[in-house]
Amino acid sequence: MVHTIRILTPSDAVAYTVLRREMLFNSPWAFLRSPDDDPGCNAVGLAASMSRPSGGFSIAGGFTVENELVAVAGIRREEPVKSAHRATLWGVYVTPSHRVRGLGRSVVDAAVEAARNWLVVPRIESVGLSVSEKSLAASALYAKMGFVPWGAEPDAVRVDGQSLAETHMYLRLRRTARAL
Repeated sequence: MVHTIRILTPSDAVAYTVLRREMLFNSPWAFLRSPDDDPGCNAVGLAASMSRPSGGFSIAGGFTVENELVAVAGIRREEPVKSAHRATLWGVYVTPSHRVRGLGRSVVDAAVEAARNWLVVPRIESVGLSVSEKSLAASALYAKMGFVPWGAEPDAVRVDGQSLAETHMYLRLRRTARAL
């Protein structure tokens, strides 16, 4: 099955909100938000965020040949001036029927590449993320991609009375001739 990977645009906001609700219901331990309090479930607000000029927020998406959104990875620049050289990867998800096809890696790669190309100063030099202790496949993928764990946060998330830890990881971006 062929997939197209690209950065989402405001016209993709409704498709994203459908997938976002799926991810929050299917994998509640993997996300800090719930459907009732998640800004990603609001297509109008999300479209507005996607409309901002490049430089601080992107969502990479994986689409089937039928143009169905089945994989996503979001990335945002840290806002405080002292940490503006960093970005955070968030909301990585692949619909279960499309897993084990390389889509997770593809959307993460696309999101990180988007951050590399943001025309902002200072340039993005590292990407951080947090991953649930229950998300073993995601943890393994991030490690294969070069993300390094730097600590674990016990009791980071509570779902249905269950306390779960999250591992914090980071990826130092290598500067390329193109990025200099």
